[in-house]
Amino acid sequence: MTPETTRNERLLTVREVAEITGLAVVTLYHFVSEQRIPVVRLSKRRIRFRYSDLLNWIQTLTQDAR
Repeated sequence: MTPETTRNERLLTVREVAEITGLAVVTLYHFVSEQRIPVVRLSKRRIRFRYSDLLNWIQTLTQDAR
């Protein structure tokens, strides 16, 4: 595995994702409950976000300028 691959597969906490995206933690939990954001469930109450999934999710939300 290359360092870039390792970085992209890193699992992030909800607080780390909040810092990266600028979204509130409560908003992220809401998105998870609505299945609007990809999540890794480690247990019933413990979630993480794969960095590469987060980048792909952000890409799907990006709109081209007209």
